[in-house]
Amino acid sequence: MNMQLKVGGLDEQVTVTGEASLVNMRQSSVAALVDEKQIRELPLNGRDFSQLTLLQPGVTASPSTQQQVDRGMGTQVSIAGARPNQISYQIDGTDANTQGNGSPGSAAGGLLGVETVREFQVLVNNYSAEYGRSTGGIVTAVTRSGTNAFKGTLFEFNRDSRFDSRTFFDDPNADIPPLKRNQFGGYLGGPLVKDKTFFFGSYEGLRQDRGLTTIATVPSRATRARADISAVTRPYLLLYPEPNGRETGATGTYSVQVTSPTREDYAVGKADHTITDAHSVSARYSWDKAQVDQDTPIPFWTTDTRTKSQSFVGEHKWIIRSNLLNVAKAAWNRAYEATDNIEKRSFDPSLFFIPGTRFANISVSGINSLGPDTNTPTFVDLKSLQFIDNVAWSAASHNVKSGVSITHYMNDQDSSFDFGGNYAFTSLENFLQNRPGTYEGQAPGSTTARRWRQSLIGMYVQDDWSARRNLTLNLGVRYEFITTPHELDGREASMPDLQANNTVAGGPIFKNPSFKNVAPRAGFAWDITGDGRNALHGGAGLFFEPILSNIYRAYGNRTPPYYNLINPLNPTFPTPPVSGTSSLLRLDLVDYNIRNPYRVQYNVTYQRELPGRTVVTAGFVGSRGYRQIRNVEYNQAVPQIQADGSFFFPAGSTRRNPNFGSVRLRISDGSSWYKGLIAGASRRFSAGLALQASYTLGKSEDLGSQAVGSADFDNSFQPRYAFDPMDNRGLSDFDIRHNFVFNSTWEIPVPRSLGGAAKALAEGWQLASILTLRSGIPFTPQLGFDRARALPRSLGAGQEPDLVAGCSLNPVLGGADQYFDPNCFSLPAAGTFGNVPRNTIIGPGLASWDMALFKNIAVPGGRRIQLRAEGFNITNHVNFGLPQPTVFNAAGRVSNAGQITSIVGTARQWQFGVKVDF
Repeated sequence: MNMQLKVGGLDEQVTVTGEASLVNMRQSSVAALVDEKQIRELPLNGRDFSQLTLLQPGVTASPSTQQQVDRGMGTQVSIAGARPNQISYQIDGTDANTQGNGSPGSAAGGLLGVETVREFQVLVNNYSAEYGRSTGGIVTAVTRSGTNAFKGTLFEFNRDSRFDSRTFFDDPNADIPPLKRNQFGGYLGGPLVKDKTFFFGSYEGLRQDRGLTTIATVPSRATRARADISAVTRPYLLLYPEPNGRETGATGTYSVQVTSPTREDYAVGKADHTITDAHSVSARYSWDKAQVDQDTPIPFWTTDTRTKSQSFVGEHKWIIRSNLLNVAKAAWNRAYEATDNIEKRSFDPSLFFIPGTRFANISVSGINSLGPDTNTPTFVDLKSLQFIDNVAWSAASHNVKSGVSITHYMNDQDSSFDFGGNYAFTSLENFLQNRPGTYEGQAPGSTTARRWRQSLIGMYVQDDWSARRNLTLNLGVRYEFITTPHELDGREASMPDLQANNTVAGGPIFKNPSFKNVAPRAGFAWDITGDGRNALHGGAGLFFEPILSNIYRAYGNRTPPYYNLINPLNPTFPTPPVSGTSSLLRLDLVDYNIRNPYRVQYNVTYQRELPGRTVVTAGFVGSRGYRQIRNVEYNQAVPQIQADGSFFFPAGSTRRNPNFGSVRLRISDGSSWYKGLIAGASRRFSAGLALQASYTLGKSEDLGSQAVGSADFDNSFQPRYAFDPMDNRGLSDFDIRHNFVFNSTWEIPVPRSLGGAAKALAEGWQLASILTLRSGIPFTPQLGFDRARALPRSLGAGQEPDLVAGCSLNPVLGGADQYFDPNCFSLPAAGTFGNVPRNTIIGPGLASWDMALFKNIAVPGGRRIQLRAEGFNITNHVNFGLPQPTVFNAAGRVSNAGQITSIVGTARQWQFGVKVDF
């Protein structure tokens, strides 16, 4: 018997089983539901439940190790070719995205609260019109509630470096970098009034002191000893630490163990109350506070990151009639994120570029930067107030949902940039000889303090129509409108004419592009054989991405006359101009005529139920993105067009708008393409075994992957020429061709012949594991200087070399010393771009196997003790990070091109834990 009866809420269903249907017979969307056993028992590194997204077909980890306010602090993922900031996160049906439209993690890098999650779901492709705010996937979690029985858990998990293995780059003659980590807490739920009022509460704490080995590239001893170094730059050169590793020519490596203390506290409380048979209410409040201090690779500075999140959700359910339900929700969310740099040593004030500020930043092509993060201090205090009302109505063959959502965003922020100034040199030699390439610094009197306000309104209707006994049609349409941002203190300006000599004070900062955001969606689910065991699904839909603060925050904050960034064409070191005419100024702008990004999603999938409560899935998912946001340099030089259509930039070329320096523009002229074959198998828990396997063969291409900046991903690369978008077409920065993930939980059987003490010792053992295998992400060989004379936003940004005849575009050698062959690349002719396309070299792949072994010990009174041993990367496989991609700078070939100095993840680590259930 295969039946489903819908009762209660829009997201609730009761499954009545003789044997419940394992195959989806009602929905055309590609989706995956994670059950409570997976949530509780799988070895999630850091007990971060957002990692559950990575178990699903079509979902891959994003290539970013950077935690920043504009990018989200949690696990970054790509779903079916979408950027990480194009994904909507919901908890209890309400918006949980952070400032960067990214994952809702804390400064510690994850989402605590595994014990509080009842249900976790990922909607991958062509989901219903009920969901908006996103052109990528939807990640939803539902928190637990109390029941008529008092239930609780206490837990403690511990890690210690004494049980860990060395990483590839740890000094074999030194102690393993120290690690002390404790996660502890518990939950309690039960009735306040039997059958009517219930409560649930949980707390989790994290305390960690972690050491890690960082490797920086610094000037070699031979370089430091040279007699021809400029007297002006020598004091800055000597601030670099001496190399303590391998030296190759002008540079060497400096490795050091740095520490990173982490503190986090998380709590949630929830109450549910049944007023009458027709009315029920619930309320949930959650709170999280975290702080992480991380030393920079040259450990003179500590990056201090703090986050605080709060969320309140109230819900009222009203069963109007047996076939008519109304669910109303109100939610208030707050996500506070702040980053600053703390000096660990004192600096001579005479070395400051701007008196009365701080030691600033020196960027030298081919070696590590010297100085703190240029984007600090920064804080964002994003608050949102959301009202949702959904109605569900069923009649005959129709199940209709409709609703409206109103979200008001209140975003208070400050994002200083280059507070003390930033000099960039195109080579180490130019640094030694005091030949700076660029300078950027905040002018006195500038402010980036802003209080932005914006509202998002969405409405939809969705009809799941049983057109025939074995055929369901999913038909829906959504309309979403967003207001243009308004700054409460009037600090907003725009530049409708990019050739003008000044900005226009006052709002709006761009024209509203959302008036016509009508998004139809359609699909089908066909029970091929009529027995509920074979289904074909398919569909297509239109999805819009609203222009939220992740697009305009930094650029809307850095616009004259309220903010001036000095950017002279020929700077002097170390005394930059601190004021002057507009020709010295850099502009950061959102295109006044920006258009709304949107994506067309489509899929065809087949599901088949097999014996043993197993379902296999195979299908095709695809999408085509239009009007995607790109970050470009508008104010480049104007090229000459050669006979073959290529560009040539003569020496001494002037900028397109000579009234300004660099003009950094966020523009909606991008496109994207994704095609993926997905396959999966899932066995529900039966006879002591549950398992899931997913494989994705996908290809993602675009005209630029970053919506925020070059640090969106570890391999991000700026477009080399703004006015030819197709010139930048290539593999997406997050493209992962092959991705396989397997997870399982197994109750180890006890031989029937055992009895007594032997049986007690042998029973209750379980094994759980997650195996991840994936290919590498692409990256681009780069030039570290402006060979083309195109005047890019940063020196050499977006410029590639030429390919040497007979060489492959993907000349991988393997290994950490020289991952790719830099001799396969040569300098293009001066004034021209190289012929190597974007993202042609494929980086190292990843293989990781996490496993948990635990024993359940029954205790009289319905209690249970669970002893757990968890290993992460248990095979101790080395997963390398990306190599150094710069092959040439202004002085010639870069000696460390292709060298890898980092790993992804960790070496083998062990975690031991105990849980007491009562």
